[in-house]
Amino acid sequence: METRSHRNVVILMLNNPNPIETPAVAAKVYDSLHVYTLSAIQPTADSGSITVELLPATADGELANGNLVQKITAPLTPEIMAAVPELAAAFQAVLAAIPATQAYLAANE
Repeated sequence: METRSHRNVVILMLNNPNPIETPAVAAKVYDSLHVYTLSAIQPTADSGSITVELLPATADGELANGNLVQKITAPLTPEIMAAVPELAAAFQAVLAAIPATQAYLAANE
């Protein structure tokens, strides 16, 4: 028996009398990023944050293990909206889409 410590947790290891062997897996190239989560919170007109979690993906859309999520969090302030015009345009597009989305959902209930 072997004892290891990992992240303040003691892990006990026993010898396996019937070892398990798994076949080798071919390497994969994750050359894309999948938007795993996207959220924004803005409790006041001049404060808040936006969080984006990106998960690596292959060109054909296969997602990587969830442990590889890349998280980006940024303040949602007038300063960042001025500095990143794409962010401001994205929020304007989302806001413009809300009435049409509400109408679509209401029509399909």
